[in-house]
Amino acid sequence: MGEGRVMEQVLKLRNLKVVFPTDYGLIRAVEGVDLDIYHRECVALVGESGSGKSVTSQAVMRLLDSPPALIRVDTLEFAGQDLTQLTEQQMQEIRGKEMAMIFQDAMTSLNPVMTVGKQIDEVYRRHYGDSKQAAREKTVKNLELIGIPEPKERANAFPHQLSGGMRQRVLLAMAFACMPKLIIADEPTTALDVTIQAQVLKTLRGMQRGCGTSLLLVTHDLSVVASTADRVYVMYAGKIVEKAPVKDLFTAPHHPYTVGLMAAVPKLSDEKKKFTQIPGTVPSPIDKPSGCYFHPRCTYATERCRREMPRLTPMGPDREVRCFHPLSVGRNGHD
Repeated sequence: MGEGRVMEQVLKLRNLKVVFPTDYGLIRAVEGVDLDIYHRECVALVGESGSGKSVTSQAVMRLLDSPPALIRVDTLEFAGQDLTQLTEQQMQEIRGKEMAMIFQDAMTSLNPVMTVGKQIDEVYRRHYGDSKQAAREKTVKNLELIGIPEPKERANAFPHQLSGGMRQRVLLAMAFACMPKLIIADEPTTALDVTIQAQVLKTLRGMQRGCGTSLLLVTHDLSVVASTADRVYVMYAGKIVEKAPVKDLFTAPHHPYTVGLMAAVPKLSDEKKKFTQIPGTVPSPIDKPSGCYFHPRCTYATERCRREMPRLTPMGPDREVRCFHPLSVGRNGHD
């Protein structure tokens, strides 16, 4: 555990497995994922589309319908409470108040025929029993804190009357309304342009720190992680392949997949250098390769990689990597 980290654990997830039966076979979306999040910490869950990140986050919130999803988990504890033992009604009391989720597309997350103010009002009325007036006062104050100008007037706007950045800030306001212990942000800035994306991320991180909330940031974009997260879990084809404190990960990534993700991020300092894409694609969750799932795309793959699945192996304080041939010297070095 990192030096100086507060020990209070907000989320403890052990051996999460999620399978979706289909006519074509079993979709093995998540395979044995462990995850820890501590008080006031921002943890990033990173990987390409199809890696299982969103399924993992939805399973933590118990938002997956079962059936069709077949879910197995050894431990799912939130603030010391076993979520697997709660009824759906009990979970509804926790969602929004104790833990909240920010989705990537505000237009589909917000009710198009209800003003944004009324939608935030509902959070206060449901969880605190506030009157209409008391709820609206809190809503306006919340919108102001989140950086929305003229919050009283904006509260009376419908979602389509706001810009994409404003709509995403409304989702932030809803998520932080009850100052929950944990917020899960699933690709919260994907639909925004780069400038607005940076502003929303800065607001998200500022609110998280100010409210003392823990944050799970789910993203495919490592460029948003460096300035936001404390620790990072890298996910590929349903499995965690690397975890590390953010500074260590960016200084010396160990898994070839992590190195590939970093190489795919454009850099202003290298204007003449084309960014590199990882060859191939994430394997189909119905037809995954034998051995290490990354071996068909890995330049370091050996016969052992094609035959065996590596275990997560400790590589130092709070660091683990799932690789037989971990990189060790900066970004491009190799054992």
